[in-house]
Amino acid sequence: MHIPTPSLRGQSLWIRCIYVGAFISFIILTYFLFDNHSSGTAKYVIKSSTAYHAPPSPSANDTNAQWEFVVERDADNHGLSEEQCRIAFPKLYFEIDKSAAFRENNPITFKELDSIPIEDGMVRGMIHHGELYVIDFAKVTVTFTRGKASLYALHRALAAFPDRQNLPNIEFIYTTEDMSRGESPVWAYTKRDDEEGIWLMPDFGYWSWPEVSVGPYKDIRQRIAAIDDGGMTVNGKVVSGLKFKDKKKQLFWHGSVATNPELRGKLMDAASGKSWSSVKSINWGDPKDVEQSLLPMEDHCRYMFLAHTEGRSFSGRGKYLMNCRSVVISHSMIWREAHHAALVATGTDANYVEVDREFSDLDRKMGYLLDNPEVAERIANNAVKTLRDRYLTPAAEACYWRHLIRQYAAVSKFEPALYEKGSDGKEKMRGVPFESWVLNAS
Repeated sequence: MHIPTPSLRGQSLWIRCIYVGAFISFIILTYFLFDNHSSGTAKYVIKSSTAYHAPPSPSANDTNAQWEFVVERDADNHGLSEEQCRIAFPKLYFEIDKSAAFRENNPITFKELDSIPIEDGMVRGMIHHGELYVIDFAKVTVTFTRGKASLYALHRALAAFPDRQNLPNIEFIYTTEDMSRGESPVWAYTKRDDEEGIWLMPDFGYWSWPEVSVGPYKDIRQRIAAIDDGGMTVNGKVVSGLKFKDKKKQLFWHGSVATNPELRGKLMDAASGKSWSSVKSINWGDPKDVEQSLLPMEDHCRYMFLAHTEGRSFSGRGKYLMNCRSVVISHSMIWREAHHAALVATGTDANYVEVDREFSDLDRKMGYLLDNPEVAERIANNAVKTLRDRYLTPAAEACYWRHLIRQYAAVSKFEPALYEKGSDGKEKMRGVPFESWVLNAS
């Protein structure tokens, strides 16, 4: 077939059209890049706010269609795909999606974020093409390790993800305090139900908690599993696990009442004088009392029942207790954590026991559990199955971080810029790469 060759005049006209179109596109792009900044310095770009939607359910031909979460293989895998995360942890994202829905019709702006002062242990950061940058870090001695731990954990969730360059770019602020001060859209370790503008993130203990000698999260999970499932080697011999029926048939809680005297004081009163009670206050000012009363976290699991109480806000020990094959007994909680959507308090799937905030029904429920050990053991086994071996795994934590990034980006109205012009007119980076920043953090 003969294909006619266009004339030179036709070619020239066609080329000129391309050049004109490209020039117009450049002018439009330049306008959007630089017209949205009152200071004249490009710190962000206005973008359309489009809601993030999870990928569709895998089809029969999808390689993930037959994939299942296997704890022995996948629990420590920080790089599960988005589809695998959704399959493994269907309850995990409740709080994130709730925050995203709250901001869907009122997207986050750069002006709003920029108006929040970075103080009292707060951190401002950026994720750009899957890399983490630290823009500002307000060091406070008592929470300094928390701030670093959260950055390390976030960096790990990014570095382990093969497709991290395709994650959306975001700029964010989080607080390392026990509770937020109510600013939206700050990230925090905990929040109450009415604080809809706060975004929940995993707490610092998923990396490590050196102040209470818990250590890295993977290590404490291994020590806990060794108590319950065996496998620990002592004097060259492998120790078998502690059967549930052989655990101490008491409710264990040793801690400070001072952080929440009203609530924890009621626990002390309800447990006082009971045969099932191993509940006591620790006097942190008395080294002898601390030595006698403080128990390594894994040894909590030697008790059949473990009391969980909120402190100033959430209690950091909660997720460790819920790693045990024991029955965690908690008052009704008002402070939410990232994994709380997976908690079940009633029915055959119950993985913990809830009492009222006055602890008025504690004695009755303890009596029932002691009289019905098969019910108690079922609850403890459910905790292992759904919490220790699913929603409290390092894999779940990494999946949570990346979903937080996606949903936060979906309701952010701006695209952060990594570079800005300095006072000398030269381009400079707005943040410090995490790998460099952490080497100088002290």
